[in-house]
Amino acid sequence: MPHQRYNAECVDTKVLTEHIHFRNGRVALNRLMKSPMSEKIYNWEDPHETKRGVPNAGLVNLYEKWGFGGFGIIFTGNLAIDPKHPYEAGQGIVSKENDSPVMRDWYAKMARAMKANHALAIAQLNHPGAWAFTEYTDGSGKKHIISDGPDDILNAPMSVVKSELIDRVVYAAKLLSNCGFDGIEIASAFGNLFCQFLGNNNKRTDEYGGAALVTRTKFHIDLLNAIRREVPAAGGFLVGLKLNSADFQNNFTNDEVYRLCEILDEAGYDFVELTGGQMEQCVQEAQQRASTIARENYFLQFIETVAKSLRKTVVYITGGWQTASGMVNAVKLNITQGVGFARAAANEPDLPRKLLSGVAHATLDNKFSPADYFTSKHAAHFQIKTMAGRSINDVVRPTDGLADFTDEKEAKNFAEKAADYMKFVAADGKPDTFAEVIKYAPIHS
Repeated sequence: MPHQRYNAECVDTKVLTEHIHFRNGRVALNRLMKSPMSEKIYNWEDPHETKRGVPNAGLVNLYEKWGFGGFGIIFTGNLAIDPKHPYEAGQGIVSKENDSPVMRDWYAKMARAMKANHALAIAQLNHPGAWAFTEYTDGSGKKHIISDGPDDILNAPMSVVKSELIDRVVYAAKLLSNCGFDGIEIASAFGNLFCQFLGNNNKRTDEYGGAALVTRTKFHIDLLNAIRREVPAAGGFLVGLKLNSADFQNNFTNDEVYRLCEILDEAGYDFVELTGGQMEQCVQEAQQRASTIARENYFLQFIETVAKSLRKTVVYITGGWQTASGMVNAVKLNITQGVGFARAAANEPDLPRKLLSGVAHATLDNKFSPADYFTSKHAAHFQIKTMAGRSINDVVRPTDGLADFTDEKEAKNFAEKAADYMKFVAADGKPDTFAEVIKYAPIHS
């Protein structure tokens, strides 16, 4: 039985095939992006911080699938810059503590896999701040202590901010550049530490604080300048930011957001990835708004404000894309320049090839409840682990072996198993402290 897709009209996708030109001369071959998404399959069996978070053959297998999928640009999932402050068990880590020839070789192999069909390879860097967890359980059920607790870097002296945040980002950027990556994205979203410097919870009284949003951008400017001293823009290495609308909603005016983005644009950030809404709804409202609806969709207001304020910084939007017509219209309405896929790419690593060739006009319609975030999250992890299990040379199609969650029976069966797994994790204490992916045998794939 064919996989089910969202209902969609047939449209000319030529606009999605257009190149995206960045200010430093780099070029993405089309407008489609594989967005950052947690892989959860880096090496965490060895608890020592010199070994934890190192890539492996599975990561290379995985990114080969996306590398041949037809994307113009491909992002890794969260890579922690400090082994004592990870976001979740199983994530990658790039730091001076686990730096080694072996680690660099694996990251170089990952970059080559991502660039197999000339996509740009971008690594997302993250520091969760207070969200960092202090222990995890490995696949054998053994607990490991990571740290005594997260450090309060947001309120630390400038010297600590420099050594434990800025210098760590610079170290990771230079290492990844040497491994063949084409750029990095600073994950300044979802309340993490980078985002907190912009937010209302920043109570600093020095130059990294202040009452107004625009006065709290100096950290991001200094961060970019520090990166550029070690990895110059002239070499073509991209540096971008991830922003989420929910971090600004009810806290900042449109004028403040506009000025913030003007500052980031003037500072020299190459791109901004925006998240936080359902794009199909936003595009429909943008088409109708002038005469028929009120401006009640905050995400639509946010992305339009950002798009208007950025002159040289490229805009990508991730979240809720379903139809090719929605993507095409968003570009034509100047809402975005690029379209990002996360879980849609986990279910279908060659989605861009299908959209750009006209074989498909929509993403797959998985039958999970829209409100069931954790089930769809675990489903994406499962698909990712499945793709990591075999090299591209050992499959006929990149989707071989993936579960068909557009089948209601398959989706229901997985949801039940995911619910049992969440109960198991919750009984142990804190969700997402397990360095493993849910074990599941598909009914059919």
